[in-house]
Amino acid sequence: MTVHVIATGGTIASHFDGAAWTEIPGRQLVDELGALPVDVEVHDVASGPSSNLSTNDMVAVAERARALLATGADGVVVVHGTDTLELTAFVAQLLLGTGPARRPVVFTGSMRVHSHAQPDGPANLRDAITVAASPTAVGREVLVCLNGELHAADRVTKRSAASVDAFHSLPFRPVGAVVDGAVHFEADAEARRPATAMTSDVPLVTCWPGMPAAVLEAALRTGDEGRVRGAVVEVFGDLNGARNLWPVVHGAWKAGTLVVLASRAFTPTAANDDLALLGAVGAGGLTAQKARLAVMAALDSTPDRDDAVAFLHQYALHHDAGERSTR
Repeated sequence: MTVHVIATGGTIASHFDGAAWTEIPGRQLVDELGALPVDVEVHDVASGPSSNLSTNDMVAVAERARALLATGADGVVVVHGTDTLELTAFVAQLLLGTGPARRPVVFTGSMRVHSHAQPDGPANLRDAITVAASPTAVGREVLVCLNGELHAADRVTKRSAASVDAFHSLPFRPVGAVVDGAVHFEADAEARRPATAMTSDVPLVTCWPGMPAAVLEAALRTGDEGRVRGAVVEVFGDLNGARNLWPVVHGAWKAGTLVVLASRAFTPTAANDDLALLGAVGAGGLTAQKARLAVMAALDSTPDRDDAVAFLHQYALHHDAGERSTR
């Protein structure tokens, strides 16, 4: 059995020798783990902070994983900086989809540098290789493996830049865990069709209290006064936006733009009568950043806006927390 490791740099590979910072190559990161139960091949494809990665870079990582699976890899691990790990993992999820036969793709990284007295990178990398080699991970969504927890790429979010326990899937539980070298999953994965391409013409606009409508109007137009094909607007609460923005959203939808509303707070809303009247769809629990990536994939992988909406809805995160308190 052979697991392939795609090393893209990040904190896990950052080493300070007392005088200067260096980047540790992926092969050394793997070799430092000692004996492993599977063969590991390493591919160094990038280096440095993941905050430097473009969407095209993320697509290239996902396509590299796809190519390795197509040529016989039993599993793929992507070593990645944590700044944008959840985004590249979600790009991979969008492009690879989820099906019963797809072999595991697992992202990992670290919150502590390689030269830290107690680095978390080695344990994370060992766990990720273990998951990538596990038959129980076949047919799963793209996974993120950190701190002994397994998260689905569409749910996971970095919640801290200063803690080893930096990633969560709230309001959901992690989909699994690695305990004493054994891989456990709590639930079955949902099948999702893969995207075929990703466009780049999708702005993300974050609203602020009192934002002029003209700001949103400008963001939804192209340089030649046409409309962008799709846009994500981050609003408030349960997809609530200021009333002065409603005509802009409605006008963009009538002109053919796919307008998706997302929220900083988690809300599973994907569709309702109010959104239909406004001319928008909800992000279904995806963060605004991930909703933008999903729209990019939907627009270039479907024949029309209705099918693009259907593609987005397969990523709606279903969650019922019960009725709101009346107190």
